[in-house]
Amino acid sequence: MKKKHVISLMIVGAVIALCIIVLNIDRSDMRNTEKILVTVGETQEIYEIDDKEIINKIVNKVIKDEKAGFDLFIQEPYEYALEFFTPENGYGPLLCYRGLGVCIFERDTAGNYIQVDEKFFKWIEEGMKN
Repeated sequence: MKKKHVISLMIVGAVIALCIIVLNIDRSDMRNTEKILVTVGETQEIYEIDDKEIINKIVNKVIKDEKAGFDLFIQEPYEYALEFFTPENGYGPLLCYRGLGVCIFERDTAGNYIQVDEKFFKWIEEGMKN
């Protein structure tokens, strides 16, 4: 009977420790993005995305799929440059190349990139219309 109590206490302790760890995981500040500025590469026109649903889709894709190590030099012009603004910080620009299906960070996280599909560009364009 004593062995059951010890095992039960260990399981409860592990669950509590796991809950504490999950609650204290540092969430990316980028998740607090309030607006995204979009610069159209060809015309240099600037648009603002403030639709929270579209921002969340874009930010979730960036955070989930961001990888390090893109070291190729791209000579073609970017389709869109995205800059993410939170209450505390700004992130970007994230240069997006539709033909290559890739977005690459400049400056602070230079070389970090995400592979994107046409859906990602549709989110940007949908946000620009609002």
